[in-house]
Amino acid sequence: MRIKLNRNIFIKIVFILLILFSTGINLAFSQTIFMPISEIRSGMKGIGKTVFHGTQIETFQVDIIDIVKGEGGISHFILANLSGDKIKEGGGISEGMSGSPVYIDDRLIGAVSYAWEMSEHNICLVTPIQEMLEIFNLPYNNSHTTSQEYKINNSLYFTREKANKIIVKNSVKNNNFSKLADREEIIFYSIVSPIIISGIKGRTLDRLSSSLKKFNLMPIQGIGFNENIDINFQEVGEGPSNKIEAGSAIGIQLTRGDVNITYIGTVTYREGDKVLALGHSFLKKGDVSFLLSEVYIYHSLPNMVMPFKLGAPLNLVGKIVQDREVGILGILNSYPRIIPLKIQVTNINTELSYQTGVQIINDYDLLEPLVSNITVQAIDNALDRIGLGTAQVEIEIKSEREGQKLFRKNMYYSSDDIAIQAITEIPEIIDLIVNNYFEIVSLTEINIDIKIDNKKKIGRIEEIVLEDSSIKPGDYLEARIKIRPFRGELIEKMLTIQIPSDTLPGEALLMVNGGGELDNQQEEFTDSIKKDYKNLEEVFKDISDWPRGNQIIGEVIIYSDEFTSEEEACEDDLKKKEEEEDLIISKIETDMVIEGYLEITFTIEKLTNLPIDQFAN
Repeated sequence: MRIKLNRNIFIKIVFILLILFSTGINLAFSQTIFMPISEIRSGMKGIGKTVFHGTQIETFQVDIIDIVKGEGGISHFILANLSGDKIKEGGGISEGMSGSPVYIDDRLIGAVSYAWEMSEHNICLVTPIQEMLEIFNLPYNNSHTTSQEYKINNSLYFTREKANKIIVKNSVKNNNFSKLADREEIIFYSIVSPIIISGIKGRTLDRLSSSLKKFNLMPIQGIGFNENIDINFQEVGEGPSNKIEAGSAIGIQLTRGDVNITYIGTVTYREGDKVLALGHSFLKKGDVSFLLSEVYIYHSLPNMVMPFKLGAPLNLVGKIVQDREVGILGILNSYPRIIPLKIQVTNINTELSYQTGVQIINDYDLLEPLVSNITVQAIDNALDRIGLGTAQVEIEIKSEREGQKLFRKNMYYSSDDIAIQAITEIPEIIDLIVNNYFEIVSLTEINIDIKIDNKKKIGRIEEIVLEDSSIKPGDYLEARIKIRPFRGELIEKMLTIQIPSDTLPGEALLMVNGGGELDNQQEEFTDSIKKDYKNLEEVFKDISDWPRGNQIIGEVIIYSDEFTSEEEACEDDLKKKEEEEDLIISKIETDMVIEGYLEITFTIEKLTNLPIDQFAN
């Protein structure tokens, strides 16, 4: 027997079932440890949890003002006022409180995430836990519209102007909170903790701060560790004394070891080994692999713009794997892949060595500024001065693939800042490796060895003397290069370059450069050496073979006597056509940085004992 079902009736049945299913989910959600937006009302009171000092989690009071509605990435915020003795003592909401969980009737409603700057620092926005739990359901839709106004039929709505800036607008007079009654809008910023840096200071901190600006990171100088705190940097994961729970202070670390670069936040919710935190993004990089550590809080420092927590990283407890608009996701008791950086700087004059060991996150956008600035700091620590010197630098970079290794050595001199001069090639080397066209390079180790002498170990090219100014194809061009060491006697080096046997007769030019001269024109030089590589091995080999500051570099350019076309002859019949072949190069090693440039012409003779068609084509 067939039963015919009216199409309209069928659609209505499906619609009713969907409503019942949705209602069931909301009911289930409402009966759990979470409280949905639909149940939150103005005037409700609750508590929040965070760390104000040490690692102890304490509570503060929360008063709900209203719900800020909208559409898009985060569709709702909860507007709240925080109070309590600890909030008052710290000067209000502190940077570092991002992620502090908020509860009403012991049910989690969300995370403190945005604050009203340049105020009494008590009003904040809370990111609903419903929004944050979506990170558990990756793949996550990371799309959102910037500078779009989300209007709704409510007295409060928000405009997201930037990733870290939200404008809450009051479309009608709102009397739920006296401070809002006469205001048309309030600007909230994500409670972005400054990046706390220990192990880098002074001018290096300024340099790193400049590099990190494009990531909206604001570094500040950190302080040392309390001697009474028992820290074992080799430990990974939680221990009996450092259990991570909602309200715990955590650190997202870019580096760990002799240099610690830490962003402080607070855990919102834990489920098994997964933790949600911040209530807003860190760098909004999506899939990430950052170091996650427990943090010791020293104090909340008052500040006119916004107070901030000053702290230091403790044991490593896991890794950050997601960095999204509504928060970050961490995995406890699991270690991220890192790049070990080892630097040794030897002061030749004092015979003292300074070693630096750092674990760097596997993020190629941040790798170069971190490596470069940590190296500068290591040199400054070893020399305890800024000024002239001669440096011998060796850089070894290893990758995960067996046998894939780069080794580069060079010699530098600077009359005013040898530390900055010594890192000249690091940005170019890292860029060529991580942005190569051929394959992803998984770096496993970076070793930098630097020896610095405070002597002026330089020499200048003063004269070129050719043994013979006219030679035949296949013969060796021999040139005596006279070098004047700084305040020393002239020395001679013999430069020998074989002229290819198929070279056409004509004039030629020998150019002699000091490698140090190329270092002084680094930008121009690196542009000139960029090549169309065929594979990654060519990239590594080419970097290793770059000219060095302590080399005398001879280059020969050959010119032809013949024109290749009548048209070219008509353009300038008084000039010879210049056919610049691949440069014929020879290098001589020295024990000093060579400066200067000279050139000299010579003649390639025609071979008379070979058939004339030897030179055809």
